[in-house]
Amino acid sequence: MSEGFSNRLISNSVYHLLNFEKYNNFAAAAREAAVRNDFQIVLFSEDFNTVFSVETRHQATIEDAVRLGIETDIAHKRGNTMLNVKGCMTYWGPISLRGEKYYLMLVDNDDNYSQDDIIKLAEILELAMGMWDYSPRRDPTAEFIRALRRGNRALAYSLMQEQGLDQSQMQGVYLVPGVNRDEGLKIIAAFEEKFGVSSLKVSEGDEIAGILLRSGQQYPYSEQDWKDMAKLLAEAGAPKTFHMTGCENLDDLCEAFKVINESEAFIQLIFPYKHSFSKYELALTSNCVSICMASGTVRKQFQDLIKPLKQLSGSKGSQLMETLECFVLDAGLNNAKTARLLGVHANTVQYRIKNIRDLLGVDITGNTIVPGLMIALAVSRIEKEVKSF
Repeated sequence: MSEGFSNRLISNSVYHLLNFEKYNNFAAAAREAAVRNDFQIVLFSEDFNTVFSVETRHQATIEDAVRLGIETDIAHKRGNTMLNVKGCMTYWGPISLRGEKYYLMLVDNDDNYSQDDIIKLAEILELAMGMWDYSPRRDPTAEFIRALRRGNRALAYSLMQEQGLDQSQMQGVYLVPGVNRDEGLKIIAAFEEKFGVSSLKVSEGDEIAGILLRSGQQYPYSEQDWKDMAKLLAEAGAPKTFHMTGCENLDDLCEAFKVINESEAFIQLIFPYKHSFSKYELALTSNCVSICMASGTVRKQFQDLIKPLKQLSGSKGSQLMETLECFVLDAGLNNAKTARLLGVHANTVQYRIKNIRDLLGVDITGNTIVPGLMIALAVSRIEKEVKSF
């Protein structure tokens, strides 16, 4: 590497970045400096969403760089960090603009410069941003997701167009509350890389919300694959993970977040042993909450399905109700799993199930019986915990 390359990078970059007579704004000056000196600039928000970029090559995608940055814990690096992203030498460093934290990533297209040169370039860029009084545009990705979660369709549609997104790209949403942010982002990034999935995301406090996008390189993943990731997220502090697919447009995304918002506080009352909740559990919970809050014949119809058990007094009634709830809602109609969850012998479960069948007068495992029982028992669990209903 010749000294000439280094001198050219610094002197030529300074010439363009601080040329207030030739350029009208920082963005124009930065683009010219990058093109002339064969490097790339990407400025990320704290959520790793792009707020400014100058791309002069397309050997690797920004998504590839973000995943690697998250996986290598770039958020906790204080100084400049070099990462090889599919053959592209990238250099990362934190910067502060107007009191907000950002990540500046520089790419040396042909590996012409030393790491010291890139560090100097980063310092010059930060200095130029200050001298131009440059204010990064707001993070439209984060605002887009927030608008969807609030159900503000008009704003969400405007932000979607601003980012050049298409409704046909959308395929689902997810929400991970209570998670360690950095660990959660790493786990999600690893999942995205494994299955070729892409997502827009925003983190606020201990919560990560995201929108799943279709990708040409995507590999099919099952609910079990998502549940496996949810277990890792649970280890990172998240008591529950919500995941809804099947969204085809912006209205579907709004409705998906609405169902999650309505169900979040109640879903673990119904499913205390689960950590991952899909559209099936969410649909059931949403309907059960509506039934609980309503009055009249619908609520009574479901209450009547388990009325013979509710009318039993003493410990026998509570034991049978607990067993039936566990058998139907938690154990998937499996005697052995019910016994394990309740901490009793399998013979005890069999005896109680026989008593329940006799009292209700139906085969509680029948295809036409289970759906109604699930709703009745889910409503019972909610009402047992939430006295205001």
